[in-house]
Amino acid sequence: MVKWPAVIKYHGEDELIYVESLTEWENDPDLCQPNYESEDRLIDASGALFSLPAASSPSDTDMFVSLYSRILVPEFVELIRKHAVIENYCCSAKLNAKTYQQVMAMVKEINLL
Repeated sequence: MVKWPAVIKYHGEDELIYVESLTEWENDPDLCQPNYESEDRLIDASGALFSLPAASSPSDTDMFVSLYSRILVPEFVELIRKHAVIENYCCSAKLNAKTYQQVMAMVKEINLL
């Protein structure tokens, strides 16, 4: 089960998409309708990794399949740094976090810019 908020990480891309809740997912056709690639991932608030649906109904709560693995906080921070660069976020090399909650807060902040 996904612990919200979560982040979408597209395979081969540095962009990260912050998703506050399942309700946001269900109500945003850009999130719940696309055909995701098999290597695209949803990273939840505990660092758990999930595959994204190839095609799904937005009300299908089993659409995220757990990969039974986690991204480590330092790896997640590295993804944030790369994302920050494409968003022209100043001093992206100085970004750091010790918890998943801090990482999620950084993604949310950067995406609000």
